[in-house]
Amino acid sequence: MISLTLPYPPSVNATHRAVKGRVILSKRYRDWILEAGKAVAAQLPAQAPLQHYRLWIEATAPDRRRRDLGNLEKPTSDLLKRAGVIEDDHMARGIFVVWSKTPPAKPGSLKLRIYNAPAHR
Repeated sequence: MISLTLPYPPSVNATHRAVKGRVILSKRYRDWILEAGKAVAAQLPAQAPLQHYRLWIEATAPDRRRRDLGNLEKPTSDLLKRAGVIEDDHMARGIFVVWSKTPPAKPGSLKLRIYNAPAHR
């Protein structure tokens, strides 16, 4: 099992922007990728990426605004691929996302647990 703590990501709705007819990663998302990538590097020694895996995400929101848990999974999975923790997010065998029982606290965070999983579904 791999355990990681990451900064709270932007919503999937805020990850891309249209600029001059092109769709690009938003500045906020690029900044988060850099910050979260550093957090992964600091917590995890270099290793071969997991192929088939199960992901458990516990989110602590930064504030009490209404938020959609579903918007947290995609940026997180994409980051894990970029950071070399997983081979590809299509190889997930299960993803479980929950709110933490702790009250919201700035700046928010994610606690991840990533488990190796069998290749079969």
